[in-house]
Amino acid sequence: MIADRVNNFQRLYALAERVLPAWVDTTPLSPDEARRFCLEQAARGLGVFELRHLTFYAYMRSTPARALVKALVTEGALVEIQGAALGQTRAWFVHRDHLPLLQQAADGDLQPQRTTFLAPFDSFFWAADRDQRLWGFEQRLECYKPAAQRVYGYFCLPILHRDALVGRFDPRLDRQTGVLHLNALYLEPGVAPDDALVTDVAAALRDFLAWHGATGLHIQKSDPVAFGDKLLGAL
Repeated sequence: MIADRVNNFQRLYALAERVLPAWVDTTPLSPDEARRFCLEQAARGLGVFELRHLTFYAYMRSTPARALVKALVTEGALVEIQGAALGQTRAWFVHRDHLPLLQQAADGDLQPQRTTFLAPFDSFFWAADRDQRLWGFEQRLECYKPAAQRVYGYFCLPILHRDALVGRFDPRLDRQTGVLHLNALYLEPGVAPDDALVTDVAAALRDFLAWHGATGLHIQKSDPVAFGDKLLGAL
């Protein structure tokens, strides 16, 4: 097991019995027990989901998981709800542990406030097409495609603005000059670059620049153009 890390990269290993605390139960699990644990963890991580999303999120084959998912529903560990998204009402599921949190959201006691940028590999996107069904946003990782086949860019970061995925941008940092280049900046169709959006994205971008040690910003392409102009003005 990993006993220590040096500079967050180099791993130091030791025998498991020298690292693992004595109170840890090391009794081997059966394959079904392990799958059930992973499925419940996936359900907690997803929030709301369709049943088929669980195996995507848990990196599990659907066939051996099918009976376990059905059992979790029958036992009440997974609870069916009705939810409206993009003007359509669908049957979704939620883990029973999240029902109080779901009720708080329904009552308006939880208000999304944060604006941030998501990595293309974020677990937010692990369940296939969930982003499209909930937010109408199609996440694309195009770094493995030839340049001519890319729609948005090499390594686009989705923009999460409060409760919506509103756009994306393709960044490139020039470490010699300290300039962060946005090769392309996009808003989703129907999203207007109003003052609230620009202010929040600018604040997130300041943090992004600081984290990378960048001292300047250049926007090569913006769609719409007004979004890039307003963003530079706000910075």
